[in-house]
Amino acid sequence: MKIVAIVQARMGSTRLPGKVMKKIKGVPLIQILLMRLSKAKTLDSIIVATSPQPENIPLTDFLDSAGFKFEYGS
Repeated sequence: MKIVAIVQARMGSTRLPGKVMKKIKGVPLIQILLMRLSKAKTLDSIIVATSPQPENIPLTDFLDSAGFKFEYGS
C-alpha cells in the first residue's frame, strides 16, 4: 500500500492572494511546506492539488521547475 500526501494549494485566496508563493527568507511558503513533508519517512509521494485557473500558473511553474508533482482538478 502506498501512502500519498495531497496538499491543496491555490493562488486565488481572497484574504491574501498569492499566499502560497509568498516568501519567508527568500523561500516560497509552498516550498517550505513540501520540504518539511518530504522528510516524513512514511510517505511514498507528495502531490499538490490545484485548479486549472490561469492565476495558478506561477504556482505550477514553480512546482514543475522544483520537481514537485501536481495535479489539476475542480
